[in-house]
Amino acid sequence: MAFLNPLFLFGLLAAGIPLLIHLWNRRRVVTIDFSSLMFLTAAHRENARRFQLRQLLILLLRIIIVALIALALARPFLTLGLPVASVRAKTDLVIILDNSYSMAYQDVDGVRFEKAKILAIDILDTLRHGDSAAFILMSDSPKPVFRQLTPDIESVITAIKDAEVSYRTTNVQPSVELAHEILAESVQVNKELYLISDFAENGWENWSRLPNRSGARISLIPVTENEAHNISIEEIRPSNQLIGVNLLLQMNVTIANHSTAPLAQNILTLFIRGEKQKTVNFSAAADESLNTTLTYNFSTPGTHTGYLNLTEDRLNIDNRRYFALDVIGEVRVLCVGEQTEYLMLALNPNNFSSSSSVITDADSQNTHQNERKAGGVMILPTQCTLAEFETFPLEDYDVIILADVPKISAQIRAQLQESIRHGKSIIAFVSSRTNIISYNELNDTWLPAEVGSTLTWTPPQQVGTYQESHPIFDIFPSEGLSTQYAPQFYNGVVLQPTSESKVIARFEDDTPFLVERMQGTSTVLLYNCGLLVQQGAAATANDLLVNPYFLPMLQQSVLYTAMAGGNLLTWGGHVGDTYTAYYPRSAGGKASIRLERTVDGPPDSETSTSDEVNAENSTVVPIAEDGALRFQRTERPGIYQIEVETPGRIQRDFFAVNVDANESELVQIPLQQAAARIGAQTTITENSEGLAVMDDPYDVRRHGREIWGELLILAVCLMLFESFLSNRESALTAGERR
Repeated sequence: MAFLNPLFLFGLLAAGIPLLIHLWNRRRVVTIDFSSLMFLTAAHRENARRFQLRQLLILLLRIIIVALIALALARPFLTLGLPVASVRAKTDLVIILDNSYSMAYQDVDGVRFEKAKILAIDILDTLRHGDSAAFILMSDSPKPVFRQLTPDIESVITAIKDAEVSYRTTNVQPSVELAHEILAESVQVNKELYLISDFAENGWENWSRLPNRSGARISLIPVTENEAHNISIEEIRPSNQLIGVNLLLQMNVTIANHSTAPLAQNILTLFIRGEKQKTVNFSAAADESLNTTLTYNFSTPGTHTGYLNLTEDRLNIDNRRYFALDVIGEVRVLCVGEQTEYLMLALNPNNFSSSSSVITDADSQNTHQNERKAGGVMILPTQCTLAEFETFPLEDYDVIILADVPKISAQIRAQLQESIRHGKSIIAFVSSRTNIISYNELNDTWLPAEVGSTLTWTPPQQVGTYQESHPIFDIFPSEGLSTQYAPQFYNGVVLQPTSESKVIARFEDDTPFLVERMQGTSTVLLYNCGLLVQQGAAATANDLLVNPYFLPMLQQSVLYTAMAGGNLLTWGGHVGDTYTAYYPRSAGGKASIRLERTVDGPPDSETSTSDEVNAENSTVVPIAEDGALRFQRTERPGIYQIEVETPGRIQRDFFAVNVDANESELVQIPLQQAAARIGAQTTITENSEGLAVMDDPYDVRRHGREIWGELLILAVCLMLFESFLSNRESALTAGERR
């Protein structure tokens, strides 16, 4: 016997109240000697015995009546072992079905998820009229197909048949808590919770034991007992963040063999826009994570999408990893200053004529057109003097370099501010020749730091510290700019960064060397070094121009500022994560997002251009007033395309979404340990490795019967009998008195 409301059992204490009242009202007998009535003693004793028996019977009835009422309120029910308990009790149950992507694993006897669906339907087939059920799909977050218990079992079965594997990972805790929340509202005697899963260990991490808040009987049902073998791509890391045309790019790929057996032969294939480019053969030891490298040279600028693919195995979802790389090319740079030939040479060594000290804009246009015909180029530089810059058309330029410009005139300041407003970026080099007043007038607008007095260093300074992960410096070795071959700096200026800026690199004495400030979609870099070529050793400020670090640092700076308004690399998000991008020029507008490439189908079936994608699959997403675009419907891996209408054109961007590699590890948690974590019933012992997780078949445990109604009827009958005895006793007592 068990009780649905066990707290009411404290009402049994009230059964002692009639006894206390009886003892309180009990009269003490007083003996009086009276000679004329001594012959009635025998008759009086006989009547007294009958009276005491009747009183005890009434007292016992009252105690039993109170106890029966208390028991009825506690709602007792009988289970197995008694004939009256053979009636089947009504049942409410919740099925939690694991649909994380590890359930797509192909066992010898079928796909795990399909086997799990069959098990779930078998459980529902045992229900009868009056029973109710709910259904939850479990991944990293619960998806309640039926959030409330429903007696429509056929609808639940249909939902299970229609269920599909997701591309998400596993987290058991939220789904079990939701199931308890649903079952807590049940008033039935029998409440059951079934968890059907492959019990991959990753879904049981980072949370502790869960209490059984609903009081349900929890059963664990694994879909397999076989050992799984799987291989997956865990990560793709480009060798550097800034990728330019005609520069060899290394893709570092991490591959994991989640098996206890070695992998003798496998193939890693690189696809760019659906076309096979390269393959790499590799082998892996048991439980090994290895790194391999593929190289590729992008000949055209723009966003290039693709993926890496492994040879098929029993779980193919994690065999493919997508990427979308922004390849920078044809960045138009305007070099402003009196001596900019060295900048032209450093930015584009293949497009420099030493016989011409000044390259006109028309000459530059012709050269750029010829270069486009010959192949893509990273940087297209043009030079102009300070006087020319005051009226120079800036619409077609992406980056402006101020090379030792001594003074910022009002006209130059207006040109620069207009460029910032249109999203252009600026790289400025300051030195002891800099007019402090004219530069500091820009602090409140876009200049990253306040310029101070001149600094002279003896011995010369080197760049001591810098952000190694910053795109400008990630191509340099770990020892960076502090080796014996690093540039030497003999003088500089005091820089006081603004609150909106951040210092990227510092000299050894902690003086800022490079300061960065973001201004909308523009980036401003301020270098604390001069570039003007001077005569005489006494005039030497640094040897940066003749140092091998100069060319890569300058080119990286240009590429970085050119990409400041976009994504430097593909968004590294997983399925279910929120993608965030910023479009300040389209604030308050809308964006259209569609899934361009998916894991479904062979590579040849994928679309090669976004124009071929069906527009019906697109989702319209609003852009916030601050320009933020947030997209949450990343439910499938693949390449997503964004279309944003900006003034004068439609901007297209791409980002990649991949599955989380943590789900690829298919090692199972011991069922006994899992049962202890959530309070499940299991017959598994320490020496048992079987799959039996339920003590009895489904229907056997559902037999039982509530008897609170019968107890109330019995209490009423006893109350009537007690009333009859009490009234009879009162009548007899009155007769004796007469």
